[in-house]
Amino acid sequence: MSTPFRRLICQVLLLLAMTAPLAAQRAAAAHVVLVTLDGVRPAEFFSGMDSSPSADSTSGAARTWRGYSAITGARPPRPGAGPSCRFCGIRWPRGGVVFGDRDLGSRASITNVHGFSAPGDLEILTGRAQPDVTSNDPQRYPHATLLDVIRDRLARSPRDVATFASWQNFRYYVSSREGAVFVNAGFDTLPTAMVTPSLAPLQRLERRALPPRDESRLDAFTGAMGLAYLRQYSPIALYFAMNDTDDQAHGRRYDRVLDALHGLDGFLLEQWQTVQSLPGYRGRTTLLITTDHGRGLGPRDWSDHGEDTPGSDQIWILVVGLGVPARGIVTGGPEVHQAQVAATLLACLGLGTDRLAEAEAPLPGVCGN
Repeated sequence: MSTPFRRLICQVLLLLAMTAPLAAQRAAAAHVVLVTLDGVRPAEFFSGMDSSPSADSTSGAARTWRGYSAITGARPPRPGAGPSCRFCGIRWPRGGVVFGDRDLGSRASITNVHGFSAPGDLEILTGRAQPDVTSNDPQRYPHATLLDVIRDRLARSPRDVATFASWQNFRYYVSSREGAVFVNAGFDTLPTAMVTPSLAPLQRLERRALPPRDESRLDAFTGAMGLAYLRQYSPIALYFAMNDTDDQAHGRRYDRVLDALHGLDGFLLEQWQTVQSLPGYRGRTTLLITTDHGRGLGPRDWSDHGEDTPGSDQIWILVVGLGVPARGIVTGGPEVHQAQVAATLLACLGLGTDRLAEAEAPLPGVCGN
């Protein structure tokens, strides 16, 4: 059985096959997949289990050490030849860049001042920190998102652009217009036409499962439903917003944070295998994975985040696909921002950011930028 950090991300290499478009030209048969892992610190992403939370007696430390410490340790620097991190169990194939390992001089940060979910989510989706997004309230904002742009420029129906999210508030955040894109968030059920024999019992179990918070379902259900949608509807853009890691961290259960990462490892492997099995996706897809915010750096504040918690601004961003160079962990160079995600994914589809007011430029070295 794999360790919790052995396959996450690395098994999910997706190849992007594109024509050589002009900046505003559509890339033929291209798809993008965005995945956000709520509140996953760079410490775990790049180095595996962190011994710091073990000083917190409520974090499940004894179980953590027994279950995971054997596979952690000093992570040798791996810039250059190909991305690698303590999550990874296989070598990175050619293609892929990673930003955010500050130990190697790679800096990735949020630009909003808040350091919690909704401001980070809207920054990812709209290409800039939005001054009016100051809470996690369930409300729709007037700002166009990258999913709105893809819907209007490339999609023939709302089903061509889809979101599957564990937290129910995403039904408001992903689009400025109700019904413009397909959204399944929280405890939403799938449309009857999508409920296959394998998914019918899954939907029944979804409501019986007991997630840590009332407004979020478990990521296992989000992932399974989203993959079923991928197989059936072949969306141009698919967004998975996962939440278990943040819920478990707020409960100060570090052992369960690691378990949640292990579960995401399995999901991303299945996602990769699914994409590889679909001719319309294989060789035509770009994948970007990131987090909406960081969290505390020390043994007492590792479970917290917000503007008063140092470390909440520190994130990581990973991009893979044909046309994404094999730079690995990018060292040196300017700091990159969460706000660059939207323009990056649009650029991979051959689209510009005209509708995203004041959006930041795409990430350097990705999709021809």
